[in-house]
Amino acid sequence: MKFISLSQFQVIFLLAFFTPNFLEASPKKNSVTQSETKIYTVIEFESTFMNRRKKEILKTLGEPDRKSQVQEKEVWKYNQIVKDMEQIWDQNIMFDFGRVNYIWSDQPKAGKK
Repeated sequence: MKFISLSQFQVIFLLAFFTPNFLEASPKKNSVTQSETKIYTVIEFESTFMNRRKKEILKTLGEPDRKSQVQEKEVWKYNQIVKDMEQIWDQNIMFDFGRVNYIWSDQPKAGKK
């Protein structure tokens, strides 16, 4: 019968104990989801996204919560993404020729902060 030495036991113990922590701490490479999206101030949002192309918006914010047409232009709506007056607001982005040309916020949902 063969026994393991104390140093071999220590190595096995350390690997078994710390490996799950290293694996858990590794960054996850998932697509952007709304829950991972940053909450912006109005000024941050406008300065970051005004005059940007659709693909740049998608890369940063992910798919919008809703797409629609307003004044024959495409509008994307992101729910609860902008903070203003101590409340979280929905943000609308209007595209013209594939670029953001107008941004506005919807009223916050009642009772949300």
